[in-house]
Amino acid sequence: MTESLDLIAARYRLRDRVGTGGMAEVYRALDESLGRDVALKIFRRELAEGEDLHRQQGEIRLLARLSHPSLVTLFDAVSDDRGRGVLVLEYVHGSDVRARLARGPLPPPEVAAIGADVARALAYIHGQGVVHRDISPANILLPDDNASGPTAKLTDLGIARLVDDAKITATGSVIGTAGYMSPEQAEGRPATPAGDVYSLGLVLLECLTGRREFPGSGVESAVARLARDPAIPPALPAAWQELLRTMTARDPDGRPTAAEAAQRLSALVSLQAPALDDPSLAELPTVAMTVAAAPDPTKVLPANPAPDQPAAAKPRMRGRRAVQLVAGLALAVAVVLVVVLVMVSAHGATPRPDPVTSYPAVSGPLGEHLKQLEKQTSVTYAP
Repeated sequence: MTESLDLIAARYRLRDRVGTGGMAEVYRALDESLGRDVALKIFRRELAEGEDLHRQQGEIRLLARLSHPSLVTLFDAVSDDRGRGVLVLEYVHGSDVRARLARGPLPPPEVAAIGADVARALAYIHGQGVVHRDISPANILLPDDNASGPTAKLTDLGIARLVDDAKITATGSVIGTAGYMSPEQAEGRPATPAGDVYSLGLVLLECLTGRREFPGSGVESAVARLARDPAIPPALPAAWQELLRTMTARDPDGRPTAAEAAQRLSALVSLQAPALDDPSLAELPTVAMTVAAAPDPTKVLPANPAPDQPAAAKPRMRGRRAVQLVAGLALAVAVVLVVVLVMVSAHGATPRPDPVTSYPAVSGPLGEHLKQLEKQTSVTYAP
């Protein structure tokens, strides 16, 4: 990292660049007035000049008043010495979902926790009359220290309201990340809260599978989502399939609200087992798994095998079992002989069976026990 000595608005000293995109670059900076780190989002000049943001002071005050644990706070809007518009945002120490996905799919419980936090933030801003319009993996931050805070924080709130749509169109850019736009947004219809829910559904699906559902250029991606619904893997548990299917319904009226999605995702945080097609399962310790056939296929319970016996105890266990088997057989033979004697005594004229004077030769402990039994229970019949 290289440190810059640039000072913006006589207050914010740039430290290092932490992100870049088609609309702006993001820097970590030191707020010298308050002695804290902040994030500066510096727009390309053709998209947002300082004067543009000054004209949007009403919107900026609205967004700055929004406060939620899962929202990145907007502190101020200024301009640099080149006249570029600059947003001053809360700095979150950590990564984002896009970077996390570079390592592969996320565990379903983690996906549910991230989704629940973002959905709660969306429910809050929708209640304030604000639509985000750009839900994407890069705009969902993952704080390093979330022991007492949210798993995820939503950033870039209100960018669409602060940047002039006419300028965006003129430069050939689009507000929103093409791969996650709702069908109605891709068609150019007005953005609604239901569009944010759709975009979040696509992000969650990618988190579970590790694959972007609508890849390609903006045009290719838009055409694909207008032609088909996202493919929900059948290996995912039923609760996930149903939630993702409704969140990404092409008809906005068929989608849950952000508050409803948050409630359902919260339930999945503790109830959800690993996805059946999750490649990370190959790296887990081998554990027997049984899946309930009915009524709830989302519950996966580990089998409860008996603990292994110590190696030295196993021969002794086998010996005890052999003795128990021999004793059982001997008892059974004795019972049979007693029954025969009773029958002979009761029916003296009945033809007598051949005396039982020997048993088949059997080797081992069983044979020894049978020989002893033969001596003790020999039966002879009077002539």
